[in-house]
Amino acid sequence: MKKLLLLLLICFPIMGMAKDEKNNSDPKYLTGAITYDDGKVTFTKEFKLPGVSQNDIYTRVLAWAEKRYQPEGKLHSFVSYKNEAEGQIAVSGEEYLVFSSTALSLDRTRIYYQLTTDIEDGLCKMKMTRIRYWYDENRDGGEKYTAEEWISDEMALNKKKTKLAPICGKFRRETIDLKDEIFQEIANELGVNSLANTMNTTSNPKQIQTSVVAPVVPSANATSTTIQTTVPANSGQTKEIKEVTLNTLPSNLNEIATNGKVTLTANGEELEIKAANWGGFGKMFSKDIAYILLDKSRIAASAMMEQSNEYTIAFYTTNTTTPIVVVECKKMMTQKMSAEDLKALNLQADTNKEYTLYIGEVIKTSMR
Repeated sequence: MKKLLLLLLICFPIMGMAKDEKNNSDPKYLTGAITYDDGKVTFTKEFKLPGVSQNDIYTRVLAWAEKRYQPEGKLHSFVSYKNEAEGQIAVSGEEYLVFSSTALSLDRTRIYYQLTTDIEDGLCKMKMTRIRYWYDENRDGGEKYTAEEWISDEMALNKKKTKLAPICGKFRRETIDLKDEIFQEIANELGVNSLANTMNTTSNPKQIQTSVVAPVVPSANATSTTIQTTVPANSGQTKEIKEVTLNTLPSNLNEIATNGKVTLTANGEELEIKAANWGGFGKMFSKDIAYILLDKSRIAASAMMEQSNEYTIAFYTTNTTTPIVVVECKKMMTQKMSAEDLKALNLQADTNKEYTLYIGEVIKTSMR
């Protein structure tokens, strides 16, 4: 009873104490922000990765977990369980949430939680639960609370549910921010949003096809960078082709394909494809990628891609017999796409056709 009274007194938003500092009125922290599973505060997230194997996802998540969760000083984070065959990883997390830090004071709490991952082909399910706190540990042993008693709507929000309460509210805010940070790190590691972000940089399909994304490490705030180099229509007739870096390729590849031609080569066969089949460059799993989009009416091209693990995309300027740009790729992912899927990515599509998106890791780029 004494502990409950203490909780109510320090969490109740006394008039004049509540302040709108650090986004305390942000809806992301208010009603509905805390979710439960079997009575326990639990945050979940699913990452869909069509065409990516369980083993590939597992390897990447495990590498991330083993790097992030290591014992450090008084903190004892570690990977507590891993099973590659079942696609399961469990982490015991322990770290500090810092509320404020000045030269004279440090206000923080230790947070404990369990992070579990269930992985299968094309899917990664994350769960953060068993959250608890050890606050003010250096003062008479501090106080220990569970998330269920400490960051619920009743404890951590004001009476009108319009802002965070002064004490419990800061625990709720920082816990939600930590959850978002963890899930974003996983998204970046898996490259979940890279392709969609690349394809959504503009609503003009032709511009999408001509944009070249500079090879940068993806992040939550990363933006696509269009390279400004262009190639004259009559160049490349006599120059020797040389290997170059991806960020030196021309930005007018779609123009070259439209006015000249673009070809696809695999297993010793070369065939011409449409300029509209060329998608562009991007990032996935921290790798440079190129993607092309084929509809099923392109039977020969589709068969070539299905039967090949490595292929080459070549761009020819007008009236030339040698390519001006050559992109060598290793097939990384295949994704069936409906017309509705493409429209959601701001790409024009024929509703009577079925499409396949082929994503390849860029192995080598060459230019004359």
